Amino acid sequence: MVDNESAKRKFVAALKERRTVLLAGAGSSRSVGYPLWPQLIETLRKTFASHFDWPRNMSVTAFASKIVAEIRKNKKQEAYHNFLEKTFEPRRDGSRQHDDLHVALVRLPFCGLVTTNYERVLESAIAEAFADGAVPHFCEEIDLCDERSYRVMAFFRSLTAGKPRWVLHLHGYYKYPQRLILTDEDYVGNYGDHPAYDQTGRTLNVNLNSLHRKVLWALCVSHPLVFVGFSLEDGFFVHILHILRQDLQLGDDLEHFAIMHYTTEEQREQIAEKLQLLNTMPIFYYVPPATAGQEPDHSGLKRLIYELAAEVGVSVVPESIARLNQRMLEL
Repeated sequence: MVDNESAKRKFVAALKERRTVLLAGAGSSRSVGYPLWPQLIETLRKTFASHFDWPRNMSVTAFASKIVAEIRKNKKQEAYHNFLEKTFEPRRDGSRQHDDLHVALVRLPFCGLVTTNYERVLESAIAEAFADGAVPHFCEEIDLCDERSYRVMAFFRSLTAGKPRWVLHLHGYYKYPQRLILTDEDYVGNYGDHPAYDQTGRTLNVNLNSLHRKVLWALCVSHPLVFVGFSLEDGFFVHILHILRQDLQLGDDLEHFAIMHYTTEEQREQIAEKLQLLNTMPIFYYVPPATAGQEPDHSGLKRLIYELAAEVGVSVVPESIARLNQRMLEL
């Protein structure tokens, strides 16, 4: 197992070469009030199917399918779509759509930004992080669930453009709630059949005949991915990494990075072993044991991102503010 300091050095080297792609999951937006996946499904249950119990052995996507089937049965699709859009739309009270952690994260020299999230937290952070004076830097979303699949080409060609121009939303964008990927059926429709493995862990179905699988495969082959806010328990993502492991005969080579939290050493070792099978190198930060009724303290993530920014020589303060501070010092 690679020790944490060695993992950080390898990550910093990859960042300096500007060849890594950020892949942000729901955990990265939790700090600004957007729900984690299980929280979203539980709220859906309370809103549209409160009489349902969530079986312990039922996955998030399978239970989401059950809820959506009930919504269709009761002809409440419009209310369901309105719920999704309102849950993930930008805040209407004028408050900041992101926090300092997101500004620091997008200022790291990634060559591309990808997310499975439906909201526009990354776009909002980019507007501030790369602002020119009072003029925000414009960054547009690309929805992989959009029928205009040709827009994905613009994203791939922008990976060497410098400042971010696009954020690729793999699972949809809040403005189009009817095409968000949420249920089992949504996943199968966009990624193909459920992953299947033999007793040795070798993938039995390697069909990539869907745009989502092709895009993920292309990203994984061409760039080291950096997972932030991911548990890496999404079966379809894991399936793509398994396919790559077989296709490219990667063995134990660690090609990607995942920023992960841990509380106990046992937990840390389990995560490292799981990621080893996905050719992914963990970079850990510590989360103290949470007391009853309190949220876990993830401040270690912010400290880690700031540390990495300092290592690559990137200011985590937006350029406009940095210039203002410099002028004040010169007076």
